[in-house]
Amino acid sequence: MKGFAPNRTVRFIAALIALVGMFCLFIERVLSVVLNMAQGAVQMAVERYSNFTGRMALENFAEDRKLFALVKEAEERLPSADIALTILMVLSIVLIIVAAIGFAFPRQFAHVLVAFKLLKWQQSDFENEDENTLSSPSKKVIIITSVVVLFLLILCLSIRYCSESAAIALQESASQELSENALTYINAQKNYFSQKKSIGGPKALQLPDSTSTDNFTFKVTGSRFVAISKIPFGDCPAGTKWSVNSGTKGFFTQELTLARVAPKDTNCVKLVPDFKYLGRNKPTNKKASK
Repeated sequence: MKGFAPNRTVRFIAALIALVGMFCLFIERVLSVVLNMAQGAVQMAVERYSNFTGRMALENFAEDRKLFALVKEAEERLPSADIALTILMVLSIVLIIVAAIGFAFPRQFAHVLVAFKLLKWQQSDFENEDENTLSSPSKKVIIITSVVVLFLLILCLSIRYCSESAAIALQESASQELSENALTYINAQKNYFSQKKSIGGPKALQLPDSTSTDNFTFKVTGSRFVAISKIPFGDCPAGTKWSVNSGTKGFFTQELTLARVAPKDTNCVKLVPDFKYLGRNKPTNKKASK
């Protein structure tokens, strides 16, 4: 740092810290996009191997079994990657805040650097430089402007992070609400069929024919349960439908069939990934039981 005045040296270090924080933030944003793509790919792969043809491929082809094992391993590690992104976001914000403090309070920041043995210089030189800096109005304006800009940047990042967290919480709440209502219908239909050997409507099942919440409109009409979203959930638009269709099969012995129909839009499938397995065991390599 030879040739640098004490105050300028401290602010130069603060600028480097700010650059590191911004770089971490840039990396976090890029990895966040990659993670979203990976989550979509994993979800599509899981859905692919959960249907009939996918299960047949798992039973007959070793390559598909290896690929499915990799997909399941990636699915297990995705939450850890999400946590790592959160840590990276927090680290970048902390570094930017530290840099802002360095710009605003160079004298105190220098003491911290000296305490950590990152700087070493004569106290008298720093005091002279600090007095000269404080007497310059233009430098004061630069310092204040820098602090305001950094503060606004941190505020914007915090608001965005909080909004993303709120969106995730909303989706989790909506997912639970949809699953619980669909399961209520499925269990009621199973219980009614076990007693009457027929399909029950809303009155027979003792369910309301229509209910509405902030997130969904739920309808039970004849032999069908339908959930219609009232608001968008991420990239899943409002008006999307999830349904459970009840029917029977067999001639001498009647059996209940429940067709769980999820939206075709993969962005909506993510809301309740296991919708088609509600009320039954999720298959691995064997067909699921009703």
